[in-house]
Amino acid sequence: MNSTRNIISLVRRYSTSRSVKIASYGSPSTSLKIENENITDKISNKDVLVEMLHAPINPADLNIIQGTYGTNVQVGGVAGMEGVGVVKKVGSGVTGLKENDLVVPSMKQHFGSWRSKGVWSEQQLFKVPSDIPTEYLSTISINPTTAYLLLNDFVKLSQGDVIIQNASNSMVGLSVIQMAKARGIKTINVIRNSPEFEDNVQRLKQLGGDIVVSEEYVRTPAFRKLISDLPSPKLALNAVGGQSATELSRILADNGTLVTYGGMSREPVTIPTSQLIFRNIQIRGFWLNKWIEQHTDSEKQSVYDAIFDLIRKKQFKLMIEKHKFSEFDQALLKSQQSGHGRKIVLDLQL
Repeated sequence: MNSTRNIISLVRRYSTSRSVKIASYGSPSTSLKIENENITDKISNKDVLVEMLHAPINPADLNIIQGTYGTNVQVGGVAGMEGVGVVKKVGSGVTGLKENDLVVPSMKQHFGSWRSKGVWSEQQLFKVPSDIPTEYLSTISINPTTAYLLLNDFVKLSQGDVIIQNASNSMVGLSVIQMAKARGIKTINVIRNSPEFEDNVQRLKQLGGDIVVSEEYVRTPAFRKLISDLPSPKLALNAVGGQSATELSRILADNGTLVTYGGMSREPVTIPTSQLIFRNIQIRGFWLNKWIEQHTDSEKQSVYDAIFDLIRKKQFKLMIEKHKFSEFDQALLKSQQSGHGRKIVLDLQL
């Protein structure tokens, strides 16, 4: 009788969580393992039990798995930097969260979001509103936040100003287009000349992109003529590097600023000396992890609130493609394919 009672007690105190762990550094297709593990319902006083709802597969997630990101996760750790979940239980010492609150990672350390359930400290979680679609909430912490900060933290931009960016069909690029349009800022958008080029051009213009051109076209006299009636861009956003970054610097206005936040080409950013001496072009870098380290939760809340406001006003939308967690391998493969133009988001309860 006692043994039966003990078994029932164990069943009630533990539940199963499915998670994706980093087995080794290398190719994501061979370096991950899916495991089931027991999650205890008996949490300590400062901890929170969260049922995860959605999590995206970001390029940065893949870089972490490959061991090439700015910070690493220990082998055996759960993959996934961001996501959204619902609070199922809070410890007695938790003061800022309650059952059924929606939460995203605080982003102060690696989160491990690719799992169906987990226990975190209150400091690792950030409460978010319930009127925003959970798929959007799962992706808010990295790409839209990066786009917002790129537009606000480097150059004072006003209505009618112009910016130029490469990798414009990335999630950050698409976010920049929409946020700039909401402020009356014009965008010149540079993308790769891929088989999906015309489809990408149409999508970017539908979202509010003013000019969309290929990297090759930027180097032609015809491009200079195309933009001749616009003010020179005050800000250039570079996520590619190499020749693409060089061309952005040449198009900037005198005293303009080039901000590098990615390096998709894996080539160095090379700026001609003349751009620095005679035109005073400013070269800056941006890494979201560093921004989070140096700013308060209140400052981060202000950024999130601004993005949520754009969503509520229907001035900002995310291109999302949902996949069941039970079909993770297919989702992972799709996330590594170029040209599909949508963020892959895992439904962690399916």
